[in-house]
Amino acid sequence: MSGPHVVIVGGGPFCTYALERLAALLPALDLSSGLTLSIFERTGHFGAGATHSDAQVPTSYMNRVASQIGFAADESSADAPRLLPRELRPTFTEWADAKYQATGDRRFLFHPVEVPPRYLHGEALRERFDGYVAWLRELPNVTVDLHAAEVTDIAREDSGGFRVHAGDVSLHATHVLLVTGHSNNHPAPGSLEETLAAHAHQTPPARHVPFAYPLDAQVSEETVPPGSTVGVLGMGLTAIDVLLHLTEGRGGTFVREPSLGAAPVLRYLPSGREPAAIVAVSPSGMFTTCRPYNAKAVDGSGRGHGALQHTGVFLTSAAVDTLRENVGQRCRVQGTEVRQLDFERHVFPLVVLEMAYVYSTTLLGAHLGPTLRGAAEARYREFLREGCLHRDDGIEALLAPLQACLDGLGEARPAQRFDWRAWFHPLGEPTSIPGDVWREQLIAFMRRDHEAAAKGNLRDPTKAACDGVWRDLRAIYSQVVDFGGLTAASHRRFVEVYWRYYIRMSNGAGLEAMSKVLALVEAGRVDVSIGPRPIVEPLPGRPSFRIRGPVTGTRRDVGVLVEGKAHPFDAERDMGPLYPNLLRRGLVRRWRNPGAVASEDFIPGGLDVSTAFHPLQADGRPEPRLTILGASIEGVAFFQLSAARPQSNSSILNTIARWANELVEDLSSALVVERDVHVPPR
Repeated sequence: MSGPHVVIVGGGPFCTYALERLAALLPALDLSSGLTLSIFERTGHFGAGATHSDAQVPTSYMNRVASQIGFAADESSADAPRLLPRELRPTFTEWADAKYQATGDRRFLFHPVEVPPRYLHGEALRERFDGYVAWLRELPNVTVDLHAAEVTDIAREDSGGFRVHAGDVSLHATHVLLVTGHSNNHPAPGSLEETLAAHAHQTPPARHVPFAYPLDAQVSEETVPPGSTVGVLGMGLTAIDVLLHLTEGRGGTFVREPSLGAAPVLRYLPSGREPAAIVAVSPSGMFTTCRPYNAKAVDGSGRGHGALQHTGVFLTSAAVDTLRENVGQRCRVQGTEVRQLDFERHVFPLVVLEMAYVYSTTLLGAHLGPTLRGAAEARYREFLREGCLHRDDGIEALLAPLQACLDGLGEARPAQRFDWRAWFHPLGEPTSIPGDVWREQLIAFMRRDHEAAAKGNLRDPTKAACDGVWRDLRAIYSQVVDFGGLTAASHRRFVEVYWRYYIRMSNGAGLEAMSKVLALVEAGRVDVSIGPRPIVEPLPGRPSFRIRGPVTGTRRDVGVLVEGKAHPFDAERDMGPLYPNLLRRGLVRRWRNPGAVASEDFIPGGLDVSTAFHPLQADGRPEPRLTILGASIEGVAFFQLSAARPQSNSSILNTIARWANELVEDLSSALVVERDVHVPPR
């Protein structure tokens, strides 16, 4: 078949979303010249990819509730000019309910506010993918080819377009969409990871597992034998997956104990196949906090979510624009002048002020909102004009009128005061503390955190502030950071410090998973006594590694180390050949946030793209027939790895929609814009 040939590299969730958009748009085109769509997915798990595959182990959870998972553009999607009929775009909850009604299988029986296992998300993605492929294949003159192969190279052709190479397959493409998802990197030369891997190689049976997924292959009973000692480097979502796989996934069980509180209390019963000791460590020494019961998730359709989301009062799009105009530092990024901010001095004080506002109005009543806004107004306007020289001084200045107002009203007891330092360092910043004391303090904090999570993101003031400011206002953070919005030095510090706050305070696992983690800690199956700022090192001449806690003085020797965190994208060190080859050919380049001199540039590892997500080539020119989305551009644009969310004007779905709109416009200038379209009968 002649005509345009569109290639999608990566058959995971983003590909599923892209096919939904093409299913909605292509029926309006004159495709008499033919259209070929070729999809490459190296794992063969079409629709879900590796991370969300339906082959995932059953102990891994999503980190959002069922009703906040979608697959298709909807009425809220600003960039979707045409929608599929309603019955062809179910939400995850609606899909699961239909599966339960058809099969009676209780795996599909979900309340909208429950957190589903990740493999079920993969099963739903695969079904949606298969459906969209079938519908596209019914269109006249449309061919859809699926290739379970890894694309290794893309080269420009002299005659125009590109030559895509994947194993024995070599084909011509007029347009290419790269949505390759998570990747794995070779260790950086001289890095700790390289040192640990070399030690494991030189002193068997010591093992170093550089990436955890797929868990059943990378963290198997062969790599982590029963009775072994294992260190898990990380205490976030990936690490939680690893801990549950090594325990519940080995046959251990959790039983519910009587509880006086709202949060479940679990006790772990081992199977005997677990490791003898699991040592979990991270820079903070703490797990991510528990995601709260989501009272904003109204029903399975996702409708109504927007009305309950927090809208910024102080941390707003207009405030960011005003700060850029008044205190932004001029810099040329991609040939365009940008007024860059310093997150620590210009934005973080507003984050804390917004959290204090949400905390206070949740604790004491929404009726106080106008009074608190009025009290803060003068100091807030002054801050927008001038920013601050020192972060803590700026925060205290902004909070002072709110606290004075509350004190004057006699509304807040001293114990209810908003203590921002305690929020970001809930166990303090100790310089010395015994490991067993750190463990007990962490357990006590997790219990309190779980009780707060059980109350939900509308009732508990702490969870309301974390959820409302760090999650509901993510578009504001994108406005602040994306495409060089911060100075190079501030961007680096944002990634190293403030991004960790976001992850720990608002992007954790749900109550079911975290109750299991707490039970493992209380049972002594997971050792958290190392505490903050761990030091990990090989033991010379011995098949083991030592983990030391400089704050706690605790030492643990382990025979296996598992990297319990996802690799950040790095085009140069990617273990797959595609991105290094694209760099070599000059079709892409790494993004850099320019400092005052070249040595001060911040180069996070992702690819340089235009605001339309077309890669900038080595010479700085965009390539409009290539589009890159997802993990590969996380350095220049944040929040690229989220799952689609229904009825929320999802930024992910809008980004995919803009790609599809541009593609269709390129394929035919006669695109007829209609709001709804009926797919031809199957």
